[in-house]
Amino acid sequence: MSDPFAQRATTVQRTLLAMEEQADDDQLFALGYMIPQIGLVQEMADYDPQAVVAEDFDATYWEWLEGTFAQDSMSDADREQIAALWRTALARIDH
Repeated sequence: MSDPFAQRATTVQRTLLAMEEQADDDQLFALGYMIPQIGLVQEMADYDPQAVVAEDFDATYWEWLEGTFAQDSMSDADREQIAALWRTALARIDH
């Protein structure tokens, strides 16, 4: 059975890991923050694999990150950097 949510999570994780390998030192914190969140999102997500599309992961992941920003008292600069890296990752995936 196909699970587009899980497949997208794997694609996002691979993309972020590839970005991390080539990242500047000032991007490592943000990428190091983003990557482990993927597994947490997968564990916490309640969905029907037959009723989702890949992009549902993107929305769920970003919503999750926004929640963790508040919990972790993330600075505005770190939030902005994570958002920029997220947009870059999506652009790489969707090109």
